[in-house]
Parts: sequence; C-alpha cells; structure tokens
Amino acid sequence: IDAVTFAVTPQAHAFDNASVVETLEAQAAAVMSARQLAGSRPIIVSPVTLKMRHNPYATGAVPSTPPGQLPTQVDVRQMSLLGAGWTIGSVKYLAESGVSSVTYYETTGWRGVMETEAGSPLRNLFRSLPGSVFPLYHVFADLAEFSGCEVIASRSSDPQKVNGLAVRKADRLRMLLANLSSESARVTVHKLGERAWVHQLDETNVERAMESPDHFRAQLGDGCSTVAGGLSIELRPYAVARIDVEGAAQME
Repeated sequence: IDAVTFAVTPQAHAFDNASVVETLEAQAAAVMSARQLAGSRPIIVSPVTLKMRHNPYATGAVPSTPPGQLPTQVDVRQMSLLGAGWTIGSVKYLAESGVSSVTYYETTGWRGVMETEAGSPLRNLFRSLPGSVFPLYHVFADLAEFSGCEVIASRSSDPQKVNGLAVRKADRLRMLLANLSSESARVTVHKLGERAWVHQLDETNVERAMESPDHFRAQLGDGCSTVAGGLSIELRPYAVARIDVEGAAQME
C-alpha cells in the first residue's frame, strides 16, 4: 500500500461541547497508533467532520431523514465560534503529529466552510446567513496565508480550556489561539519577540466577519508591545485570536 488513511469525528458516544473538546488531544494518539501500522508510509487523515458521515455499525439500510429535521451528519456547531476553535485544536494535534495531509469538512453548505447563496434549507434549525462564510473559514484562510510554513510545537497549561497552533514562515510567526470554553479567559503567550499584532474573532464581530470576510481579513489587528517576549490577552467565550509576530526566533 502507498499510505494509511483514516477519518476523524469527535462524536460517537458523547455530543456535548466539553466531550467534543476532549477529543482534540486524542487525535494525536490516533496518529501514533496508525504509525505503528503504517511504518514509514504516509499517514493521511481524511475526512475530518464534526458528525459521522454514516453509521459503520448499521445492520440495515440508512433511514431517511424525517421532514423538518436536520440530517444526522449535520451539526449546527459547524457555523459556530466553537467550530472554529475546535478546528484550530484539530489542526494543531494532527500537524504536530506529522501527518502527510488532512481533509476537512466540505466546501459549501451546512457541512462546509461557507454557506451557499441560497442558504440553509432549514433556517429555523440551522440559522446560517445566506452567502456567508462560517467562522472556521477564517482558520483555514489564516493558515493558507502561511502556505509552506513550519509547524512549531506549542503547549497549553490548560488545553481543555485554551489551546493554540503556531506556525513559522521565514521570519514571520503566526499563532492561532482558541478559547474552548463558555467563559472568558486571560491567556499569556511567551517568546513572541518585542511586538505583536492581535486580531480577534468573537461574539462582538463574528457576524460581520461572516458577512464581509474580505473586509474583516484586511484588518491587521491591534499592535501590542510584549513584556520580555510575553503577551497577555483576554479572550471572550469561544473566541479565537490570530497573533502575528515578525522577526521572532522561537516560540513556546
């Protein structure tokens, strides 16, 4: 065989927010297990979805979705800030584990990274904005700007509450932080250099970021001076933040 591949979903037996967040670190363990089988062959994770695409243990035909209900493969958190934060955590653990490639979600619709022009077929249940992007769209856009980058291993003192992904390209460093809880969190990031730019996505601007993604992305963020390379920021519930640093040699 040329490669070993497997899919990832955070929901099998538990579906609450805390249980979904707890699956993030387990993704690195799954890659470690796969490597025991793969040896030197590439490991591909595909696809990563918030809900199971199908029931692999079904003993009969898949039942049709009753009228007025969401398909079993659809999770309303696809369009949420938590969806963006969970995506950051997933990319972190899979990238740091050295997988060859990862496929996430779909392109459009209620299992994608952006809504269709027509919008949700069930707007009373999946209340997306027609023609908008989802918050997790900005996670992939932030990473796309660092195509070909190096992943820098990072550690969180409380990964169930706040976690982050760090990447470096030439002399530029970017970190994506995610508050994975329903409470505000004060976070201190170390080894950032003398100055950083912080751009947050939270409850105060998420609708604007979904409706006008290009305008939102054109903003550099707030310039901040660090203290001995450390930066302390306040994250609102389920907020994500992008931290950019130039000339940073290392990060922890």
